Amino acid sequence: MVPLFINESDDSKWYLKFLEAMYADPGVRFNAVIDQKQYDLDSKILAYVEVVNSKNLLIEIDNETIVLKGDTIQTYNKRTSQLVIDRLIDGDIGIFSLLSGNLNNVDIIRSVLSKNTVKIIFSLPFLEYNGFVEILKTGEPKRMKLSFSDNQYVDIAIGEFRTGGLSKFNNFKPSPKETINLYE
Repeated sequence: MVPLFINESDDSKWYLKFLEAMYADPGVRFNAVIDQKQYDLDSKILAYVEVVNSKNLLIEIDNETIVLKGDTIQTYNKRTSQLVIDRLIDGDIGIFSLLSGNLNNVDIIRSVLSKNTVKIIFSLPFLEYNGFVEILKTGEPKRMKLSFSDNQYVDIAIGEFRTGGLSKFNNFKPSPKETINLYE
């Protein structure tokens, strides 16, 4: 699914190139350093990510595996063997949106070209969010940042970006001791 743009321009071609890289068949995988600051929460974690498409992805961190399938989020805690099933809030923009490239209705402000990279600066006017995606000129993402307000953001540095080789998303079949379904 390619987002609708408020203002189609040459700047948006770089965003389309980013989406082509993110949605390459048969999916992409990469390592990420996720730096998040919201209210009193300040965290920095290392993650492994597999993106099948804009609605299906897997995030693996130390003791948790998080899988998004459509609007269903499954979070499996390996240490406690607990599975929490929840629903993605419709219209919510955050870490899942960034990691999957699923930022609908973005307003591309401008693209800043440097020798090896392009920084795509965007806003989500209806939420008053802003951010950027920094890509190689091939479309491969290197960094993504979404700011919700002053000093509240998600900043993701991406490394070892590869096409194919997804092994964890399709093999996610936890055997939890306890399942908590918040979906209902």
